[in-house]
Amino acid sequence: MSAATSDLLLDVESLALTAGGLPGSRELFAALGLQVRNGERWVVVGPNGAGKSSLLAALAGVFRTARGRIRYDGRDLADWSAAALADRRAWSPQFWSDPFPATVAETAALAHDRSAGWRTWLVDSTDSEVQRVLSLLALSPHAQADVRTLSGGERQRVAIATALLQGAPLLLLDEPASHLDPAHQRLLLAVLRDHCRTGGAVVASLHDLDLAWDLASHAVLLDGRGGSLAGARADVLDAVSLSAAFGVTIEAVEVRGARRFVVTDAPETTP
Repeated sequence: MSAATSDLLLDVESLALTAGGLPGSRELFAALGLQVRNGERWVVVGPNGAGKSSLLAALAGVFRTARGRIRYDGRDLADWSAAALADRRAWSPQFWSDPFPATVAETAALAHDRSAGWRTWLVDSTDSEVQRVLSLLALSPHAQADVRTLSGGERQRVAIATALLQGAPLLLLDEPASHLDPAHQRLLLAVLRDHCRTGGAVVASLHDLDLAWDLASHAVLLDGRGGSLAGARADVLDAVSLSAAFGVTIEAVEVRGARRFVVTDAPETTP
């Protein structure tokens, strides 16, 4: 691998997906291309049903693609074994299920020790790295709590912890800010920025456009009508493109050096 491409983690070329991954169903988007490198923070935005979750799942290798190529480290996704792929990417879906009792620490430890986790619940929940990540996400006070008793925001942070503890450089996070209050949204930003500063990368779907701007170095915009746009943050997250994708008038204003987005369609008045 040449020096020019040695930092390329993920290469997506002419990707097309259909709703549900079913042949003949509605095309979510076609010909999407992007390259994710070490240190980059990609956000995926777009209206409901545009294919954000499907894209994250396809990049993780768990959603059927219609056309195109997905490559990790220059190798086609289909050529990776499940174990090897788990060392390169961690996928955190939008929804989770906790059918059995387990503490926060045990749930996190299962992700950290994958070699033993799928065989047994006898994992080391006192591992120093597990404890470090729980502390990083303000979960230490809940370490011995049953995950089924957590609030939505607390459980969301456990999901982020498990993704981090997998130890993969690329994090694929579907709505990681869902249920998080403003303080924990800022905590999430700090954690993900630090992951990227130390050589990792992130691709995350978000609904909050202001949060997307704050996280992103790059962005993907899906318009829900089969179109897509990918590139540098400032080129994708602009008022014209966002207004066209969401079907409302969105204006961008600068607040303390950050771009903020405001929906400015006039409200309906009661006669």
